[in-house]
Amino acid sequence: MKNSFLIFCLFACLSASAQQTKPFSGRLIYRIEFLNSLDSVPVVQSRTKIYTNDTLVRVESESPQFGPQVLIKHLQLQKYYLLLEYDSRKYAIQHHVDKDTLPSKYTFKKKWGSKKIAGQKAKCMLVSATGFPRPVKMWYLPSVSPKFLDAVKGMPGLPADYYIRTEDGFLHYVLESFERAEVNKDLFGLPSDFKKVSFDEFLEEMMPKD
Repeated sequence: MKNSFLIFCLFACLSASAQQTKPFSGRLIYRIEFLNSLDSVPVVQSRTKIYTNDTLVRVESESPQFGPQVLIKHLQLQKYYLLLEYDSRKYAIQHHVDKDTLPSKYTFKKKWGSKKIAGQKAKCMLVSATGFPRPVKMWYLPSVSPKFLDAVKGMPGLPADYYIRTEDGFLHYVLESFERAEVNKDLFGLPSDFKKVSFDEFLEEMMPKD
């Protein structure tokens, strides 16, 4: 598996459309498992922490290649920064997400059943998608907006137990901790020692110099 897979995990944490749910401020922690196939034995890769005040989102993860990574996103402006360190340099990679250009690649079928995940009531969906050999059972929290984690676009609530297809296999995310609390606004600021660049500028700086 390529070392950049956790960057993919962060970029999967983008926005979704708003719905009638209560505002949420607090912290979410997901366990991430890698599977070669849906039937293979999972390998735990890492955990991802998500902080939000219902308007701003901070996603913390770690990559074998780039080390600790932070994604900071403004939900209303649909803009985000990916903070990472590479070759002793610190970058704040800026990007803008146009939600109208992100059509859902998933189809859903309601399925009876509910269970508790991280102490919260979760409902079930049978989800089909390109690259999935069969429909997969996934779970979501109907009381929480999916806007904090648009990993499965079109899910009617916050994804809590779900799968994402990658070129190397499947990533299985499971919500382990759900905590409502006030979040320090300083978590959503950009450190002054990080250089602001576009994604193209970052790729140029990573290219080997002659």
